[in-house]
Amino acid sequence: MKPREIILLAIVAIALAGSTFAWLNSRSSDAFATQSASQMQQWGIALNLFLIDNQNQLPETGITPVTPTQKNAWFNALPQYLGQTPLADLPAGSRPRPGVDSLWIVPGQKEARAWDPEVFFFNYAMNQFLQPDPEKRSFRIYEIDFPHNVVFMTEVDGYEPTTRPDLVDFRFGPGGQSPRAIANVLFCDGHVEPITRSVLSDDPASRLASQAKDGVSWFQE
Repeated sequence: MKPREIILLAIVAIALAGSTFAWLNSRSSDAFATQSASQMQQWGIALNLFLIDNQNQLPETGITPVTPTQKNAWFNALPQYLGQTPLADLPAGSRPRPGVDSLWIVPGQKEARAWDPEVFFFNYAMNQFLQPDPEKRSFRIYEIDFPHNVVFMTEVDGYEPTTRPDLVDFRFGPGGQSPRAIANVLFCDGHVEPITRSVLSDDPASRLASQAKDGVSWFQE
């Protein structure tokens, strides 16, 4: 075989390897997205059970630091419906952390090389507009006109129990900056959908629309 042919074969092999790696990454991303959606669906079940037990009032968003006194905050109130310990009751060393499988962590989250066991970390957060004022109660589900398109929870990458459009983590699909990248969203009626960045926007007209029956809203008066 001539040197030129060997070089061409090597180039083809590298190209094939690159495309295979990209395909595997895409498949892996799809699998992680599906697993995360499944986990969020469990949070949706917990939400519906909580509503039944609490006169249709949504859980509180909660604030940092995470403490046991916030009994109605979603991170303490919902886990019991899934047979889990409230977040604030987890001792140091047993708290969710990146790369360790749990209902709090998005599948595929990279493991941290160094980690403080005292830290609370979670990849899911509640829509902060469902309790705009921490000093006042959260909304009751019947006060939301169209709960099927109002965000309850999204995927995030941080340490805060609440979220807003600019904090959503679009980690799945063709890169987080791509318009086609997706994030899973749990809506107030308990169903989960994958949503693109363009849909899950920070458009005040969309966020505050009270009459929009379709699309995604962050809060409806």
